[in-house]
Amino acid sequence: MTKNEDTPIILYSPPESFTQNDCDCACALDLFPYQKTQPLQGGWQINKNILPIDADSKSWRAYFNPDGPVSLVVLNSPAARIFDSFVNPQTLHEVDGIDQSAIQTLIYTGLLHPVADTHPNPQPAAESRVLTAWLHLTDSCNLRCDYCYLPHRPIFMALETAKQTVDKLLEMAIRHGYPKIKLKYAGGEPLLKFDLLQSIHAYASDAASRQGIELEEVVLTNGTLLTKEKATVIKSLGLRLMISLDGVGASHDAHRKFANGASTFDRVENAIHESLNAGLDPLISITVSGRNLAALPETVAYLLNKNLRFAFNFYRENDCSQNTRDLGFTDADAIQYLTQALQVIASQLPLNSILGSLADRASFVAPHQHTCGAGLDYLVVHPSGRVAKCQMDMSNTVTDIHAADPLAELRQDKTGLQNLPVHQKNECNTCQWQNYCGGGCPLVTFRATGRYDVRSPYCEIYKFLYPNLLQLEAQRLIFYSNQKSSLSI
Repeated sequence: MTKNEDTPIILYSPPESFTQNDCDCACALDLFPYQKTQPLQGGWQINKNILPIDADSKSWRAYFNPDGPVSLVVLNSPAARIFDSFVNPQTLHEVDGIDQSAIQTLIYTGLLHPVADTHPNPQPAAESRVLTAWLHLTDSCNLRCDYCYLPHRPIFMALETAKQTVDKLLEMAIRHGYPKIKLKYAGGEPLLKFDLLQSIHAYASDAASRQGIELEEVVLTNGTLLTKEKATVIKSLGLRLMISLDGVGASHDAHRKFANGASTFDRVENAIHESLNAGLDPLISITVSGRNLAALPETVAYLLNKNLRFAFNFYRENDCSQNTRDLGFTDADAIQYLTQALQVIASQLPLNSILGSLADRASFVAPHQHTCGAGLDYLVVHPSGRVAKCQMDMSNTVTDIHAADPLAELRQDKTGLQNLPVHQKNECNTCQWQNYCGGGCPLVTFRATGRYDVRSPYCEIYKFLYPNLLQLEAQRLIFYSNQKSSLSI
């Protein structure tokens, strides 16, 4: 439509613009926003739960909606006037003549809700429609990353075990009503078993097609073994790619060295180059620790200059890294360098939404009750076929792929990792961010506190980060709207 100064414009990030859940975790990014069926008759009013966000603009307004279905909505002045007209409840008949499309969008995004609805969504209804499995192809790795949670034993998944895993996943997808399966090929380093990965893909593609189940696959790699030939194959197979990169030069090598102690940065940089030449769009996963935190602004600038998608993942202490004390960081230091990193992003706004990638384990795709899918929609399959809830807790397996319903067993298990809904966590259940944060990684919280029902040790960092991300996303939406970008509006 042709835009003029009287045209109401309502901006929000469509789900497809969010960075996809290619991270090395069971993050809650495989959500689909719920669409609440609203009766169009009756009165409508402004949602009193929404909170204004500073959009740093005189002609635009931005709102955060704690209840969803859309987390951030930005209105130009004509749209804001329509929105303001509902400060006193009105029926759609009473506003006949006002742009009905704009009103429908205000309703869809949750800025308006029925007068009879005193709380639009007390417990978010977003749900995952994807059954995700981490296939641990090997425990072996050619790197010795200081924060790694694996002992690096020379064990590998047999092809027959992989095929049995695929068959069981398809069986469970049909039983539990999942239209889609996502396979994460991981390790260790999965490219050490690239032949196995290709064989699993061929088997899974054929089996999923016959069962009418959508299949999505991603390779999680350290990048050092990614050649031009392998990148070309990954592209031809329709696989996505995640590459771990923790900084530029020394700030990357501070974490991620070869087993002999040698630098890996140049190899990873070459892997990124080869993946881009092959037509891939790799997600760069940045593990943020006390060692590379000060270099985070430089890292972000480097990635933005290459038009690469990236995600922040805060360091998670584990049994293998617990004696490496300099990997931790204070809230004050994190806030200082995150502020600088966000300023870098503000100077070079990316085309894709930043809300799905820069909030650590949180997701602003849709409101949800759990930080991740561990114990819910996610299985970690050990090379032996044993099944765990989380790859960071792989030694605590619950069942195996030969069980009648491994997913049901994970959901029913009351030992080990407990992924509680956020409303059951003290302090989280009254927080305005609860429906998007989910309370943080349960394993990190348990390791720090010995409990699953309390807030994350990163809580204060999150409370700083979230409003700043929303403000930056609002600025991004406004910028590309003013540039007449092809963003969905």
